[in-house]
Amino acid sequence: MTDFAIRPMTPADVDAAVDLALAQGWRNRRALYQLALQTTACQPLVGVVEGRVVATGLATASGAVGWLGALVVDEPMRGRGYGRAMTEELCRRLRDAGCATLSLVATPAGRPLYERLGFRLATHYHEMDADHLDRMPDPPAGARPRPLEPDDLSRVFELDRLATAEDRRAILGQLAAAGGWVLEGERDAGLRGFLLPSDRGFAAIVAPGFEDGLCLLDLHRHLTPPDGHARAGIPDANAAGLGELAARGWRESWLAPRMLLGPDVPWRPESIWGQINSAMG
Repeated sequence: MTDFAIRPMTPADVDAAVDLALAQGWRNRRALYQLALQTTACQPLVGVVEGRVVATGLATASGAVGWLGALVVDEPMRGRGYGRAMTEELCRRLRDAGCATLSLVATPAGRPLYERLGFRLATHYHEMDADHLDRMPDPPAGARPRPLEPDDLSRVFELDRLATAEDRRAILGQLAAAGGWVLEGERDAGLRGFLLPSDRGFAAIVAPGFEDGLCLLDLHRHLTPPDGHARAGIPDANAAGLGELAARGWRESWLAPRMLLGPDVPWRPESIWGQINSAMG
């Protein structure tokens, strides 16, 4: 692989990275790459042969947990070890950033490689989608939804840390700059959940309360354009939520395996209702 070089992605690489992903059958990842390039916790990489981008990868350091994703290798260039080299470089960078546990969502094609590198299946995300809702949802008793304000961010970060066992302040701060919502208790003003829209119908949604999570998902559907689809990511442990979503017209599009390398993550999956995306958690 003497001709294969891995280096940081630059804004000048985005067009080539988007075209590479589209050519392999992935959706347009422009928004993902732009978010990664703006976020200090992220290290987007490209693999280059003779000046041409033939591979991509993304490392995101979220405190003790590091995510790797957006791994793409040009189909004619596969079988040369480029995918393994990119994966190992992402893992190295995350460990250097202090991540004890490495996490990813595996495709069927990539899973055998990850297993050879020591990753194990930890759980699944049930990726669900649903149509737009015309009506603003009625909030649960004692709660009110409202647009996110700058003073909410510290509480958003703490609620997210309790749910994910990750430090996602850098990424959530970037999403919050584009707007979001919180679900607040009417009497004590305690934060009961948050919704931060991401790209391609995803949204970071965290709520410890069952009815609160369902309300935020209905709000997510309401905020989604009429011609679009809202997406949710429900971990296996949130079985009650999965059953209720099916009854409300959500459709499962992918059973996404979450794999780990390193110590288990002391998260609270029943509090998680949506993902930033499959590459960042």
